Amino acid sequence: MGQPRRKEKEKQDSPSEATPRQEPTAGSAWVKPEGLSRRGWAVLVGLILFIQFPLIHHVLFRAEAEATTTVPYTQDFSDSSVVKRDFFTVGGYWRVLGGELLAPGVKNNPLWLQAPLPDDVAIEFDVRSELPEGDIRVEVFGNGVDPSSGYVLVQGGWNNSSSAIARLDMNAPLMEALKRRAARKAESQGDTAQAVDVASVFKDDTRVRVEAKGTPVQAGRTYHWRIERRATLLRWYIDGELFLELDDPRPLKGQGHDRLGLSGFESQIFYDNLRVDTPDRMPAKLAPAAAVIPAGPYADDFNRDTLGDAWNVTNAAATRLVDGALVVEQLHNRPVWLKRPLPRDAVIEFDAWTDDPQGDIKVEAWGDGRSFYAGDLRLQYTATGYVFIFGGWKNTQSVIARRSEHTPDRVARDGASVVPGKRHHFKLTRRGATLAWELDGQPFLTLQDPSPLEGARNQYFGFSGWQTRVHFDNLKIEPLAP
Repeated sequence: MGQPRRKEKEKQDSPSEATPRQEPTAGSAWVKPEGLSRRGWAVLVGLILFIQFPLIHHVLFRAEAEATTTVPYTQDFSDSSVVKRDFFTVGGYWRVLGGELLAPGVKNNPLWLQAPLPDDVAIEFDVRSELPEGDIRVEVFGNGVDPSSGYVLVQGGWNNSSSAIARLDMNAPLMEALKRRAARKAESQGDTAQAVDVASVFKDDTRVRVEAKGTPVQAGRTYHWRIERRATLLRWYIDGELFLELDDPRPLKGQGHDRLGLSGFESQIFYDNLRVDTPDRMPAKLAPAAAVIPAGPYADDFNRDTLGDAWNVTNAAATRLVDGALVVEQLHNRPVWLKRPLPRDAVIEFDAWTDDPQGDIKVEAWGDGRSFYAGDLRLQYTATGYVFIFGGWKNTQSVIARRSEHTPDRVARDGASVVPGKRHHFKLTRRGATLAWELDGQPFLTLQDPSPLEGARNQYFGFSGWQTRVHFDNLKIEPLAP
C-alpha cells in the first residue's frame, strides 16, 4: 500500500473539527489551569500520610524504646548476631568484625543498647579510633532513638582538639557561662554569698557542657573507659584516671532518659568488652597514683647500659643506648618520654645527630608524657605537645608545630638543615606563649601560641622520630625564673 500523499497526511494530523484548538488572543486574560479535584487532593493527602506514618507516629506518639536485654550486661562481641539482637540504630553500618564492634563513620547515629539503665550506673568498655580524626562518642541516659537526647561524652572531638561531657547538646554553652548567669542572678537578688548556686538557673532542658582542651585521641591506641553516675554526679574515667565530671542538679533519668548509645562521626572506631552494671556491683579499678616528681633541673648523659625508671619508653624495639648516647631508629612517632615533668617556663638543651642525609631529627615538648602513635603508618600523627622537627620531609624543611606537624598554624623554615655526621646543639626556650629554638648557637625558629599548652596534661619532654637512625645526648633542663 502506498504512503499517503502530503495533503492527506496533513489532514490526518490536523485536530478534529469537533475539538478545535483554542488559540490565545492578544490581550486575553490568563486563566488558571484546572487543578486536582477534591477527590484527587484527598487521595494525595492520604498517600502522604500513609508513607510518612512511621515518622508521624514516632513524633506524636513516641513510646519508650524497646527492651530486649537487661542490666547487668556483658558483651565481648564474639557473636556477630548480637548487633541485631541486643541493639538498635536508625543508621550506620554497625557490625562485628574480628571480635570487636565496628562503627565505620556512622555520622552520629548511635547504636543503642536495648536495656534500661539504672539511675546509678557503671559502664566500662575498651575503645580505639583507627583514624587521626579521633572523635569517639558515647551517649548515656538518652532516649534510645535520637542523638543528643542524654549526656554525650566526646573524646577527641572538634578536629581532635578537645573532649567534653555535654548535656542534651554536644555544642552546648560551657558550664562557666552558666555559673556567670547564676552569679548575676544572685547579685540582682542582693545575695552576697561566695558560692555560686548553679541550680538556681538550671532547668530540665538546660544545655551545658564541661570540657578538657588539648586532649587528642591517639590513632590506634586502645583506651579503657569507665562512665559512672551516682545520684547527680556523672564521672568519666579513662585508663583508670578521672578525666571529666558533671554535677547535674536535675539529672536525666527515667523513661526517655535510660539508654546507652555507642557512637561516632567520620572516624573508624572499634568497641570491645562492654560491661554495664551498678557502681556497687562493679566498683572502679583506678590507676595507682603516680609518685609526685617535682619539676625542676634535670640532666642525663646516657652514659650507662639501660635507660632505667626515669624514662617511659613506648617503642622498646626501636630504642637503645649506644656509646653513651640514646639511639632511636624506626621509632614511628612513639616517643621516649622523660617521666620528670617540665616547668612551664624552661630551657631544654641537648645534642643530636644522624649519619642519614635525609635528616629528620624530632622531639616533642610539653606533651602528656605517655601518648604515642599506634595506627596505620600511612596516616598522620597528632601529638599532645609541641613538635620540633629538624630537617624533616627528606631534609627539606624544619618546623615548630602545635600538636599537628601538617597544619597551617605551624612555623616553618625551608631548605636543607641537617649535616650528616655533625653534632647539632639544640636549645629550646619557653616563656609563656613563646617558644624559641636556637640551633648551634644561632636563632632558628620562634612560635607564638595564642592558646598555649599547659597544665597536668602538657608538662613532659620526649625524644621522638620516624624512620631515621638518630643519636641524642647531653640533655639538660633548667627552669626559668618568673
